[in-house]
Amino acid sequence: MRKIHFLLFFLAAAGLLLSAADGKEIKVAAGEIRTTAINAFNTSLRIQGKIDESIFLVGGSLILDGEVSGDVICIASQVAIGENAVIGLDLIVIGGNLEKAERSRIGGQLYHVRTQKDLKKIASSMLPFLPESGGLTFFKISKIFFWLILTLLTLLILPAAIGRAAVMLGEAPLRHLLRGLITLLAFALLLLSFLLMSMVLIGIPLLIMLIAAYFLLLIFGRAVVFYFIGARIAAAMKLKVGAPIFIVLGVAIYTLLKFLPFPAALLLIVMDIFAIGSGVSFILRRRKSSV
Repeated sequence: MRKIHFLLFFLAAAGLLLSAADGKEIKVAAGEIRTTAINAFNTSLRIQGKIDESIFLVGGSLILDGEVSGDVICIASQVAIGENAVIGLDLIVIGGNLEKAERSRIGGQLYHVRTQKDLKKIASSMLPFLPESGGLTFFKISKIFFWLILTLLTLLILPAAIGRAAVMLGEAPLRHLLRGLITLLAFALLLLSFLLMSMVLIGIPLLIMLIAAYFLLLIFGRAVVFYFIGARIAAAMKLKVGAPIFIVLGVAIYTLLKFLPFPAALLLIVMDIFAIGSGVSFILRRRKSSV
């Protein structure tokens, strides 16, 4: 149980450290070029130069009067887009406020999500919080090595739990798929509710907690799915390898699917549904056995 608490604390702390970026205020001056993405939490962003990547901001504020080559995605933030601003892909503002100058340029689509009707405009991509679910380029920054490191770390801390959850997945795959679908539906409903509540202060921490819980569940679930796929490949090839190699083999299949045409994207979505279902099933099994 201590290992589980440690993993949750470690991953949550790591996520906050990554999202906090360089501090509470990030500036890119005119003429300056930044080649890395900005992932920030409760931060003041002032961009007059160029970001040769994307921006993801939760809370805080963004004043953009420069250029961003990728997506700009802000959740419960104060966003001001100046007349000299250029955004290469999509501008997505969920909750919060948006002020946009008419002369600013957006290469993709503008989504200002404040109501259920607004949310439907981006529903075709299976929600932007579902990695590899659609055309939102920004969320493909969850690079292969990032998931490899996270899932190997999860295996290192919870080897027995990952192994047991993989066995459970093999025993009842349809049950895991159904639980994954139900969980994603519940997540979507809660997400909509908290987005509407983000108009007031209480909705912002609830929204952050919901997204954090989703990704923690996804990290554990992906480790299980990668382990499961890798174990099947190793058995088919009669390879005598350990659990870390199972993860590597699973990530290799994941990588292959990312670079294949459209049908492979559907398989990636199915993998994530199984991942969420695996996490939920394991939690339910532990609760049942502890009663």
